[in-house]
Amino acid sequence: MDLAQTLVRATARAFYNSPDDRRMILIVDALVLHSTLRDDDLSYLMNLNTKDLHRICARLRDERFLHVHVRPELREGKEKASNRIYYYIDYRQAIDAIKWRTYHIDKSVQGDAVPQQEKKEYFCTHCRAEWTQLEVLDNVDPIRGFKCHRCGSILTFDPNREAGGHEQSTKLNNQLRFITDILPKLDTITIPDNNFEAALAAARPVIRDAANQIAPSVVVESIAKPTAVKGMANTGPQSIAISITDKDGPTEAEREAERAAKEKLAQSNALPAWHTTSTVSGLSYAGNSNAAALAKHDEYDAKKPDELADDTTNDKEMDEIFKMLKKSQEEERRKAAEEDEDEDEEDEDEEEEEFVDISANGSSIGEKRPASSGPTSAADTPASEDRPSKKVKVEVPANDGESEDEDVAFEDV
Repeated sequence: MDLAQTLVRATARAFYNSPDDRRMILIVDALVLHSTLRDDDLSYLMNLNTKDLHRICARLRDERFLHVHVRPELREGKEKASNRIYYYIDYRQAIDAIKWRTYHIDKSVQGDAVPQQEKKEYFCTHCRAEWTQLEVLDNVDPIRGFKCHRCGSILTFDPNREAGGHEQSTKLNNQLRFITDILPKLDTITIPDNNFEAALAAARPVIRDAANQIAPSVVVESIAKPTAVKGMANTGPQSIAISITDKDGPTEAEREAERAAKEKLAQSNALPAWHTTSTVSGLSYAGNSNAAALAKHDEYDAKKPDELADDTTNDKEMDEIFKMLKKSQEEERRKAAEEDEDEDEEDEDEEEEEFVDISANGSSIGEKRPASSGPTSAADTPASEDRPSKKVKVEVPANDGESEDEDVAFEDV
């Protein structure tokens, strides 16, 4: 543990050397000395408020230099327990994080290496241009040195500006020698597991002055469900055993009633037979009713020859019956057509037109009209003698008895 603590403290001093990061070095040293500290005790030692302390410790936690544990505690005079945060160092994870960080830095240095002939060792402070040694050989001032091709200013020479890969690696190995020397030694020994229980057992109390005393607290065993706070112990059940028995299950009558209800519901939702069964082949499209139709076809195929002959005879008889029915229907249609023709002939006889000849002397069927005393129209018409006598249609009244006295009289036109 002494070797691991030395590595952690030295690494914190190597990486956190800026003025803003020096508080991290003090926090790591305090945790190495006290093993574990509560947030209010650590803020008292660091002379920081709790909010700033949590912000600084969050960065150390992300870089695996410390761990966080939360547990409920009940202070004297309080009725409700509150969660208290403890900080401690898990040295196994801290050593692994240091190894990864060292390896990552070494790989990044080797990846940024520039070949020796391409190193730009001369740069201009006026226009920020950079030049290699071969580029400035043709522009030199014998007294002041090489000049810039862009602005003519004197160039500054810096051989470490873009050092080669081997030079940067050598410099990095010299700076990290204290880490590379301790890591092989740690690989040969076993680092004890420093969890929260072990760190709390080896913790040193924080001695406060009279002006900064706090009330002692008692740990409360939480029986609630595990929360989502990171670092909190999992207090939930690890396994669940389930036992299923038939004591409180459904009885046989209940299962039968449920089955009957399901069948009734299926029948009410079923499609009609004419919708699912073919009228030609008898096959069902529902999926389960095809067995009866197929069995029917198989039964027909399995009939004996004499049974098939009987079926043929029945078919012939049915054909004869249909022929007789068809013949009788044709005879009825023929008789109906003849009756319609007779009715049409009678209608034509009744509507026959009658014509009567009108002679020149004015004779007609009815009474003769008395001769007029005045001149006749025949004398005034020279061509009346040559004209043929006209025929006038005589309409027969519907009621002959009533119209006997009203004979129609005609005269020569």
